[in-house]
Amino acid sequence: MTATVTRPVPQTAPTRLRTLGWLTVLAGAVGAAQAVAVLAWPDQVSDRHYSYPFDSTGFVVAQVSFAVQHLGLLAGLCGITLVAWRRSSRPTRTGLVLCLVGMVALTVCEIVAITAADAIVGSARADAVDNAYGVPMTVLGIGLVLAGAGLMRHPVLSGLGRWVLLALGLYLFLVLFPAVFGPMVAGRIAIGIWMLMFVGLGVSLLRADRDGVTT
Repeated sequence: MTATVTRPVPQTAPTRLRTLGWLTVLAGAVGAAQAVAVLAWPDQVSDRHYSYPFDSTGFVVAQVSFAVQHLGLLAGLCGITLVAWRRSSRPTRTGLVLCLVGMVALTVCEIVAITAADAIVGSARADAVDNAYGVPMTVLGIGLVLAGAGLMRHPVLSGLGRWVLLALGLYLFLVLFPAVFGPMVAGRIAIGIWMLMFVGLGVSLLRADRDGVTT
């Protein structure tokens, strides 16, 4: 009789998913804190300046911190893509790709916005930076709704996780988009809430790792 050798199952994928989940939780929490910090920051310039409430140096630091924080949100989108890709329909996979492209482009926009650090609100440079945000936000929103609708019908995450991408996309179009192009206070509050929703995505990925979801 030939002895059967049982090989241990590699744990690389769950470990990777756990890491992405924690990065998403951290990035969402940091993003919410950033929104509060911007609202609480003492005015260093008048609200006629695009960098308000920061001076130009503070604005550069803030934008770099936003870009770094977006990488953590990108980690969460990478995590859900790893979990869902092989078990998703073509439209769902298309949505996941749009999510990744949109978040990368949004991250780039945070760096590009530094070029308006000394600009005045309403100037050509300030308006160009504002308009630049529109395309990646739209692409990201479409991706979230498309992928979220597919994953709601064929969930790969348990509990509220099956709704989180769709909720993120609908919130972006119905609340975040109008708010960020309105008064700063409304925009920052809306961003803070959206960031907390990303915390929910991170928690869902951690639960998927705990439940042994394969990627």
